[in-house]
Amino acid sequence: MKNPKTLLTVAGVIALLLVGFLYVRGPKPIIEIKAESLTGIGPFPLANTYVSSLSAVVVILVLGYIAGRKASLIPRGVQNLVELVFEAGYNLCVGTAGERHGRRFFPVFMTIFIFIWVANWMALLPFFNAIGSVQKVSVDEFRKEAAVMSNSGGILLVKPKAQEVKFEVDLGPCTFKNTPAAENVGTAAADAAARKNSCVRGQRALAIVDQLEKKRLASVADPATCPGAPGDKSYTDCLVGLSDEALNQLSAKGKSVGIIAPYFRSMNTDINSPLSIAIMSAIFVEFWGITTLGFFKYAKKFFTISSPINFFVGLLEFIAEVARLISFTFRLFGNMLAGEILLLVMTFLAPFVVALPFYALEMFVGVIQAFVFAMLTLVFAVLAVSTHDGHDEHEPVEVTAIH
Repeated sequence: MKNPKTLLTVAGVIALLLVGFLYVRGPKPIIEIKAESLTGIGPFPLANTYVSSLSAVVVILVLGYIAGRKASLIPRGVQNLVELVFEAGYNLCVGTAGERHGRRFFPVFMTIFIFIWVANWMALLPFFNAIGSVQKVSVDEFRKEAAVMSNSGGILLVKPKAQEVKFEVDLGPCTFKNTPAAENVGTAAADAAARKNSCVRGQRALAIVDQLEKKRLASVADPATCPGAPGDKSYTDCLVGLSDEALNQLSAKGKSVGIIAPYFRSMNTDINSPLSIAIMSAIFVEFWGITTLGFFKYAKKFFTISSPINFFVGLLEFIAEVARLISFTFRLFGNMLAGEILLLVMTFLAPFVVALPFYALEMFVGVIQAFVFAMLTLVFAVLAVSTHDGHDEHEPVEVTAIH
């Protein structure tokens, strides 16, 4: 006879799966590759990924303060854990680059590793991609996908079983062909651009009206009664008025259609973050190479005319040096974005239980990606301080034969 506790556990898991799938699922997740802008600081937008990166810095500083606040010769608690991680990193640097260069590379290696590690793990916290400001859909702030949100206590929330809305825009009628006389080319082009702009706004308004009526969320006059043709100002103004009326009807019911722009989003799902870390890594690698070998000797690795073969090899080295930026950036960006999409999809399909193993997987991927980025920086640094004439600048590593 099987263990009753096992049967109860299996039954509980199945019940959670059914409840989650049937009653707790939200609308299909709206996946944005571009980071959402929360506000602006002068001409610069403040993206949610910037907020997350600053939060990671704060967490690292707090952990450093806690670890060093009551430092002792016999480490305990947080101090012991931090020293364990740093000692492992230091030994890895020294073992790879030798004592002399390992001490130089260690601060950058450890900074990259800790920063990416903390940022990746913070992205798994429950409030990431969950709370934020509401960006409502309108003619001028248009999105092709949105969700219907309910007003609960003055806060717009995406509730379980919320409706998904897709606004399909047909831009076919918005193509205007003009063959103006030579003296009126500028005026005709400006008029065509204005008509196209007007037509696009009208098509967006038409999409909003059409979808809200199909979802039975609003009911307005028939757009076919609007005077004029696509591109005419009167026709566009009429359609925009109908879309505004439909959105107001939705608002009167305590609902709104739009997306939640999260206050916190994984830093490394914004390509700017991995790219900036990759650029910093490249700058340090080139700096170490120049200061170790000298500017001209280091430049000879890439630019030399001693022979056609050496010139070609140097050119390949230079291309590889530049390609590292692309490789670094897209490796981290691709893995973290794919992980975020995976978690969003799994929590949409089965909000309970099933998503938990994927969270564990993302914890593993988060620390591995941090280690790979830092380790590749270390390896490229070792190559940068090495020469091609067989006399490497770093200390030799002892090799013990195994019999």
